[in-house]
Formats: sequence, C-alpha cells, structure tokens
Amino acid sequence: MNILVFTSLWPNAEQPDFGLFVKHRVAAMSRLDGVNIRAVAPIPYFPKKFQSHNFWPEHWRRTARIPDREVIGGIETFHPRHLVTPKVGMSFYGWWMAGGAEAVVRRLHAEQPIDLIDAHYVYPDGYAAATLAERLNIPVVITARGTDINLFSRMPLIRPLISKALARADGVIAVSEALKIRMGELGVEADKIAVIRNGVDRAVFYPRDQIEMRRKLGLDAESRIIVTVAALVPLKGVDRLIDAMAMMRGVNAKLYVIGEGPQRAALESRIAKHSLADRVFLVGSRPQSELAEWYSAADLFCLASHREGCPNVVIEAMACGLPVVAADVGGAGELISKSDYGRLISQPTVENFASEMKTALGELWSREEIAAHGRGRSWENVAEEVMSLYVKLAKSRGLGHRATEPRRERRNERL
Repeated sequence: MNILVFTSLWPNAEQPDFGLFVKHRVAAMSRLDGVNIRAVAPIPYFPKKFQSHNFWPEHWRRTARIPDREVIGGIETFHPRHLVTPKVGMSFYGWWMAGGAEAVVRRLHAEQPIDLIDAHYVYPDGYAAATLAERLNIPVVITARGTDINLFSRMPLIRPLISKALARADGVIAVSEALKIRMGELGVEADKIAVIRNGVDRAVFYPRDQIEMRRKLGLDAESRIIVTVAALVPLKGVDRLIDAMAMMRGVNAKLYVIGEGPQRAALESRIAKHSLADRVFLVGSRPQSELAEWYSAADLFCLASHREGCPNVVIEAMACGLPVVAADVGGAGELISKSDYGRLISQPTVENFASEMKTALGELWSREEIAAHGRGRSWENVAEEVMSLYVKLAKSRGLGHRATEPRRERRNERL
C-alpha cells in the first residue's frame, strides 16, 4: 500500500526531535511488508533572504533554512511552503496549507498513485489533507492528537472547520478514549473512530541502574529526585510544580524540568521568588536516549498539564520503571490504569500536587511491575493496528488489489 503521511508534526533538519510520536508510528508502519510511505510536512513560508536578519524571530528564520526535500528516518519527506499570518486568520490556515501543498501532492500521486493519506492533527493539517483527498479522490484518515480537539474545537470559527474535516475523513483515529468521547460531542459517529493509543520504543526506554544513572548525570545520591518533561509553555503547568515544591520544604527533594520554551524567563523568576534555586532546575531539552537515563535516575515523574491527548512522556517514564503523579487530563488515566503505577489528581491544584508528590515519594513502588506495564505496547503493535484499519478502509474503497494485511519484518528489538 502506498501511503502519504501529511502532517506539520514531523522532524526536519532544523528540529530533529519535533513530532517524534508521529515519526515513531510512521517508521514502524514503514517496516511492515508491502507498505511504502512518503511524507509531506508543510512549513510556514518565510523569505530565505531574511533568514540571517536578527530582527526577525528565530523560529521564523528557522523555517527558511528547512530544505524542500530531505530523508527523515529513511522516509522521503517534502516540505511545501504555505501562508501563515501569526495570531490572525486562523480560519484560513487549513485552506492555505492545502493550497501550498497541492502541487507536491499531485506530483507524488502522478509518480506513484497514493492509496491513502495518513493525516495527523485535525486542524489545520487534517482539514488540508481532507481537502486534497477530496480533490484527488483518495481515502484519508485523520489522527486526533489532543490540542486540536481539546482546545481548537472550543474556538467558534474553528469548530465548524474541525467538524467538516472529520466528516470528510474516511476514518478517524483517537489516541485516547477521552479524545473519542470529545469527538463524539462534535458529531462524529462512534463507529467511525478507532482508539489506537501511542506506543513506546523498547530499545530506548527500559530500566537502568538508578545509582549508576545518578552518577552519570551528576545528581545528588541522597535527595529524592522528581522529573518532569514538558515544553516551557503555560499549557504544561510547570508553574504548578514549582509552587508545589515551595510547599514541600520539609522534604529532601529536587525537581528537574526537562524541556525548553518561551516561558523559561517567567519560570526562572518564579523559582527565584520562592528561593528554590537549589531545589528546582530547568535543564533544557535532552535527546530521548538521555531521557531514559533521567527516568531511571529519578524517584518520581510528574505531569502537570492542563490538557493532553495520549502523553507519551508518561508511557516512557513508566517503561523505565518510574511511578507517575499526573493531573487527570486527557488519556492520562488510561495509562495510569492502576494505583500500582502512580496517582491521578482529579483536582490538580498546587496543594493537591504537593500532597500527592510528598505521599508518592514515601511509598514503596514495584519498578519492575511499572516497567512491564509501560513497555507492554510497542510502536510495532501500534503500526499493525493502524495498518489493519487502513487495509480495511482501502478495500472498502475498491483498492483491494493493493491492500494486504500487514506483516512485520524481522528486526532486532529489545523485549
């Protein structure tokens, strides 16, 4: 089956760690027999002649440096440009994305007929993909990821566009039951939505020796170590954890925040305000291989987000044997399905985070049991579920001669 992945949530030469949860699923699909994948990852247009002018924000200049074509994880990837007007005109984003990508998609379809478009993120990506699929008479499946449904659907001008994209789609994938319920509220038929949760890379995320990892990372051997992995943006609620640490002064614990973002300066001021410079640390972004070391070195993982789809950081932390304290948002409760794996906070106030974090640090956890649960679902499992759905949809569209049940290629995998 020839599949075209269509999403802006995709790594590129400038942002190699961007959209990894999409890349992992797609890469696992590409390893299945009979599956051929190309990717179209649209990029906002910015004039290349301005990329060296410091007057412009770095994130805009970065887009100009991204090549039009590159190979990401063995997958041929194209980056057509499209118009984006920052902070205004969001209702046109899907239309503009479709317009910018249409020539590339038509050319790829002419070179090698596309059997199905695999779109990620409902708006604007899914809307654009559904528009192109309709023009080319190609089936399209849209995967909802979280913010696209939980936040954008509450915007009066965007909600009807989301509903239109989902109505056009031949199938819809939700990464959690919570997202499926939310899409049902938008009028999507339940039998059109398949719940396929994310997986984990077992070759990367597995338990390591805690003492050795603390020594390698230069962490205090005596303190209790709390880790969170999050972009430094308000959505992720890192400020809640900092305030909670201020309420836990009697606990010998340190919080390490892994991630980067525009809220860094504000969070640094918050740390200083609470006199927590020796207990709360913003360590910046880290590669996935190092994240596994942090998870193994820590005593507790915290998720303080206001909204989530299927938080991969929770899966990855548990795969390394780390118990989790999390706000009960999105699919978090579906991952922390037993109290043996962590604690859910239904009312995620600062006071409740401080209380649950303190309690969790005093409990005895079976890290082996937590790891077995976290590692129970690999990206290969996810890929097989997705491809079974795609084969069924392709056959229903009369593409049975190119649609066969997926078979996993032989590969070395840490079990």
